[in-house]
Amino acid sequence: MVSEVSGIGERFQRAGIGLKDALAVIEMTLEDQRGLIAQHPQELFDGLNASINATVHGTTIERFRPGEGGKPFHVFEIHTAEGETLGYLNMLYLRKPIPCYYLVYVEVLPPFRGRGLGNRIIESFRSFALEKGAVGLLDNIIPPEEPTFDMYSKLGFVPVQQMVGEEIANGGGNYMVWIPSSVRIQDLRDKMIKLLFNLRKKRPVIDMKDNEAMVKRTIEEFRSVYHALVRLFEAELSAGASTALMRFMFTKFATRLVGFRRRISHLLGYTGGESLEQIAVDHRILGLPIQPFSLWGPREARLELWAEDEALAQRLPQALKEDPTSFIEALPLYRRPYLSWWLPRGGDSPPEGLTISDIFSMGFDPTRLREFLLGQTHYIFERLSPRVAPTMERKRALLTEVSRAASGRRFRTATLKTNPPLALVEHRGNLYVLRRKVEGIHSEEALDQLRGAPHLREMNRALGMDRTLLGIIREAKTWLASRTDPGHREELEELVFFVPWDLERNMPMVSVDAAGPSVDALWIA
Repeated sequence: MVSEVSGIGERFQRAGIGLKDALAVIEMTLEDQRGLIAQHPQELFDGLNASINATVHGTTIERFRPGEGGKPFHVFEIHTAEGETLGYLNMLYLRKPIPCYYLVYVEVLPPFRGRGLGNRIIESFRSFALEKGAVGLLDNIIPPEEPTFDMYSKLGFVPVQQMVGEEIANGGGNYMVWIPSSVRIQDLRDKMIKLLFNLRKKRPVIDMKDNEAMVKRTIEEFRSVYHALVRLFEAELSAGASTALMRFMFTKFATRLVGFRRRISHLLGYTGGESLEQIAVDHRILGLPIQPFSLWGPREARLELWAEDEALAQRLPQALKEDPTSFIEALPLYRRPYLSWWLPRGGDSPPEGLTISDIFSMGFDPTRLREFLLGQTHYIFERLSPRVAPTMERKRALLTEVSRAASGRRFRTATLKTNPPLALVEHRGNLYVLRRKVEGIHSEEALDQLRGAPHLREMNRALGMDRTLLGIIREAKTWLASRTDPGHREELEELVFFVPWDLERNMPMVSVDAAGPSVDALWIA
């Protein structure tokens, strides 16, 4: 099994796949196998770091005006010597009350970050503004703990609060401004206040255009990765054969693609004009059995128990401790509403051999959540990326803190409860988290059911249950942000909410009176 992964570098070379596409394939399909990949650097890519450095050294920055190629923004792109794009910057010109170029978004592809490309493209942005005699403005959304947080400050950008005052800037983002020394502006403070006001009015339209551009770029990235994967496994596809690694990589591609499809459906301004149907997946791939979990990591399992129930470790089956991946992946699927919607097409229970086509049909990986009955208690095992393992302890600590602070707390009629991780299992390149099963479902899934399920749509329109749930969650989020330590910012953003739900009938568990619908609980996990 290890040889399958360690020999993939040779496959890339035989298929004639370039560095950028090879790195994109690894990022999308083997991201969770980085530990194993690091053990075999020469087998994967001979001199990989040198190749990346040489590619970065040979890059140039190209400029495009709005309208060129259908681009709504002024665009800078980082191009390799071969013409491939490694990063880009979108900016918008605002003429009044100050000539200003607003930096909408900047990105460098993950494998090429930390090598100075971000600095180079921002310097180009500054030079362009200087050339045009305009102010440079941006919204610094980089978290303070990131190494690049001070990048803008080092390049001369200052917080806009220094010019307009804290009371004006608050609530308007983390704007930073750069004013070229050659630019002289009278009544600077008043004009900056007007500029920020105008920008806030334009933000919905700007975000819509930015979302549209992002969708186009991401679809192109998916298309490039798909074609690289086909070339990578052309021999097996032509022979009607497959390997576990081949199935694994195509399964990862499929789950990433359907996940992106779900996310863009909620984007501001997305109309479906840039359809993912543009990526036509070969029938030979659609018929492949899925391989959603890794087989290539260490055989030694790591079990970390956080439950207050000290007897839980002793009650866990020996088979789980000896071979966690096999044990957990053989457990029954969690019968969530998304799965129930799909099941009538294939029977009362999921078929044994799900295919890549099923992933596209369902729109998610149904194997990620497994039900586990231990004694009289129902649990859920969730398969996650091994990369999140270091954050799970911090997330558990945050939920413990929230549980204490929320004791007896209600949001409207809902009591706030927590469902922290009880155990963490690492095995064969997989990470599994154990939690208690609650009588509820993820809030996003609940909203989808209320707005889309035929038996719930009319009831939801009449009672406004989706608005009730969103209102409760909004209040809870506001309270959480005010009561938790700023050091838990990242974990706070990753918290998810569960609302009461009758899984058997696929119905919300709500009470209705003259005041409208209400729920009695809200779980945070």
